Amino acid sequence: MTALIMPRSLRRGAAAPVSRLSRAARRAATVAAPAATRGASTVRAAGASARGRRPEGASGSAGSGVHLTRRGRFLLMGLPFVTGAAALLVVAAVFLLPATVKASTDSVAEPVTRSVTVQANQTLWEIAASSEPQRDTREVMSDIAELNGLSSPSLMAGQVLEVPAR
Repeated sequence: MTALIMPRSLRRGAAAPVSRLSRAARRAATVAAPAATRGASTVRAAGASARGRRPEGASGSAGSGVHLTRRGRFLLMGLPFVTGAAALLVVAAVFLLPATVKASTDSVAEPVTRSVTVQANQTLWEIAASSEPQRDTREVMSDIAELNGLSSPSLMAGQVLEVPAR
């Protein structure tokens, strides 16, 4: 009896591909056909699917279409565990490891620099060679120029320079 109402392409088991138009035609044919012309299994299936549906807004994975895979569940459970373990290790390291920097109120034994007054006809080279004879004189000259903000190697008699201490 269904063969008389539904077109051949809409019958169950047809090999023809289903398009939007045929779905709409199938719905119209199903609604228009009286319950007597439909098979009993169709009525039962329609009732079962109506009972199995959840109302909109109801929570649950059956209605939402979101299903977690095994890997997803592992990530969902494992990620907070790993994050908590890392935080615990950081807290333990902060409180249990000894401090490596210690403050001291002791004064420094030697000053880092000393003051030198430039004599008449004295050069920066002579001052650098006499202040630190074990080092390269050019490096000491560079250090003196940096300490005093000198832009040229020329000096004036009576000028006070800071030189590196021995």
